[in-house]
Amino acid sequence: MLALETHPARVQPALASAPYDRWVTPEGEVKAEFHRRPEGFLVRFPDEADFAIDIAARRATGWPAPETTPDHFESLFQHGVVPLVGNHLGGLFLHGSAVRVDGQAIAFLGLSRGGKTTLAGAFAKAGYPFMTEDVIELVPSGDAYLLQPKHSRLRLFVDSASWLLGREFADAEDDDKHSLAADDALPFSDAPVPLAHIYVLGRDHDAPLAITPFEGPAALAQLLPHSFVLDVEDKPRLRSHFGRIGELSESIGCSALDYPRRYEELPSVIAAILAEIRTSQNP
Repeated sequence: MLALETHPARVQPALASAPYDRWVTPEGEVKAEFHRRPEGFLVRFPDEADFAIDIAARRATGWPAPETTPDHFESLFQHGVVPLVGNHLGGLFLHGSAVRVDGQAIAFLGLSRGGKTTLAGAFAKAGYPFMTEDVIELVPSGDAYLLQPKHSRLRLFVDSASWLLGREFADAEDDDKHSLAADDALPFSDAPVPLAHIYVLGRDHDAPLAITPFEGPAALAQLLPHSFVLDVEDKPRLRSHFGRIGELSESIGCSALDYPRRYEELPSVIAAILAEIRTSQNP
């Protein structure tokens, strides 16, 4: 969908334009800035990388910052730039992880550090293969949506990686991410399967375990913050994008998922989700 030409690392130059949009974390950290260029856009991840996007040619040119590793640079492109352009061109991408259960996909949406990748890893550890760990791509197929598998690796912070693998990482910093390859202990599913349900992870990391279905327009309101929008000022594209999200929210069940973010609680979370999914399939 989008070709990438990678240039040597460079210190990010000052930009003459002011960003027309930003991604800002709840803590106030700017994660991405969006600038216009004659041929398209420039997406800047501060102190990490720049990507110039030529929409007509469906091509991106990328410059990593000097301390950005090749793995992280590739992750910024695949998990940031590709879904932005994909939605801009009429696709359906969401920020989340997904696993395969009984021949169907279950998706988990949430903020960064919200637990979605750890939850996908816990499912995989329990024998339910993961399909993607940061970006969900959905393709309409009749009355269903096929979830497309992405990259057979899980990128996790050191504490979650240690818990999944049952070992410590020497000299690792708490904010380091480790890329765990799929194997027999963490199986990966590489075939598209229909999406069965979407769970939106709650923001209260101490909340008790609860699964609460969203009714009507509430599902749409919950899905929109987890989509990727390249140009917030392009009203026709925004309407089309919102329409695609609205059709998804009307076709696929969506629930709030709250649970304590403690590793010992994850088996109970998995059991509750499996019970709900299997009950809905066999009422």
